[in-house]
Amino acid sequence: MLYKQIEQNKRNTWIILGLYTALLLILSIFLGMIFTKYVGIGFFIIGLIYIAHVYFDATQHLMKVTNAVEITKESDPEIYELVEELCLAGGLPVPKIYITPDSDPNAFATGRDPEHASLALTQGLLSMMNKKEVQGVIGHELSHIRNYDTRITVLASALTSLITITGIGIVLFGWGVLTSESKGWLGLIIKFFAMFLIIVGGIISIIGIPLAKLLFLLVSRQREYLADIGSVDLTREPSGLISALSKLEKMEESESTPEINSQDLALEHLYFNLPHPGNWIDRLFSDHPPLAKRIERLKNSDKIE
Repeated sequence: MLYKQIEQNKRNTWIILGLYTALLLILSIFLGMIFTKYVGIGFFIIGLIYIAHVYFDATQHLMKVTNAVEITKESDPEIYELVEELCLAGGLPVPKIYITPDSDPNAFATGRDPEHASLALTQGLLSMMNKKEVQGVIGHELSHIRNYDTRITVLASALTSLITITGIGIVLFGWGVLTSESKGWLGLIIKFFAMFLIIVGGIISIIGIPLAKLLFLLVSRQREYLADIGSVDLTREPSGLISALSKLEKMEESESTPEINSQDLALEHLYFNLPHPGNWIDRLFSDHPPLAKRIERLKNSDKIE
């Protein structure tokens, strides 16, 4: 059952990538119709270059912004052997392993495929969790690598960022022109054009950003559940991950959960856990299911079929 879900997950990845490409194409056509076809073609080409850059540079970028330090079997044999053991169980190559100085209990995996994957654990997670709990978290992240979730997450974040930059950039440029001290008939024409730009940028922001986010939400929560079950498959029992999630849940209930301060969209999507959103709108657009539901599903997974 699990392996059928993994294969379906891989197929869904290609479907979502196709939908994202279609969204980029639609946005390019829209800009081409509003301005000229050269603007649309240029945006599409620049967009592909930007996404390719993010895709291939994601690991280096994320490790840099989190101040992560790579470990080896010699420098940290306990953590390395935990990862190595689970990789052997899952038939995965051992990813590069990093420790970040972040005091928040968290982890993330990244990389375009299992052969180019990296895994990062925060110092806060290692300080808070025991060995069995850390193993459960590592199993979850390795499952994301095995399921190719890291690929779709990075690409989805790149496209969402591209749409955000485009929409807000056009609005800000239009606002700057609108508030300039242009006078006379020429100034009036320029201000009308600026208002037009603000409207175009607003349309892109209001429609494009939620669409990109919703495309990702189509499968993201299910991917988290599947990664949890994948961790059970690798570790052969769910108690470690259940205990880790329960500790995080208690932190939320005591309102001592640290805020995620990162402004990096890809990093937020890749994190093992995000503090449960406070209002219903944030909960609606959260790509991480509530901890209580994840724990409940794990408790009902007595065995992997």
